[in-house]
Amino acid sequence: MKTESDKSANQPRAIKSKHAEDHVGAIAQAFFIANLLFIGVFYILLWGLYYMKYKSTSAVSKHHLKQTLIASSISTFIAILLNVIILLTTGYASATALILAEVYLMLIVPIFFILGILGFTKAIQGLYFTFPLMGRFANEH
Repeated sequence: MKTESDKSANQPRAIKSKHAEDHVGAIAQAFFIANLLFIGVFYILLWGLYYMKYKSTSAVSKHHLKQTLIASSISTFIAILLNVIILLTTGYASATALILAEVYLMLIVPIFFILGILGFTKAIQGLYFTFPLMGRFANEH
């Protein structure tokens, strides 16, 4: 028969500190998800959150904040790049624009969205979550 300590050993550990309830990490993840839908507006808000709260937040929230800034920068760059390519080639009323928009909306956005949902759930719990590939850059600094 398992005791309470055996059951808790299998559960992920949340960070217990006075800053664990600051929710900056969850807000950063929410802004990251919203930036996928409203490109630019929430990207600017995410930078504002970084400048206002980074120094006073917990280590978990700092990690979530840094990696959402990296992921938002990448997704925003991809969206801007695709628009520039469309404008410099055939314009928006073309098959090229349709194909590039479909690739962005059906491949790139869902991948980032899934990562954002996973990160958001971990941030609410006060747990670390590292995005594959790009999350390692948040750990380096």
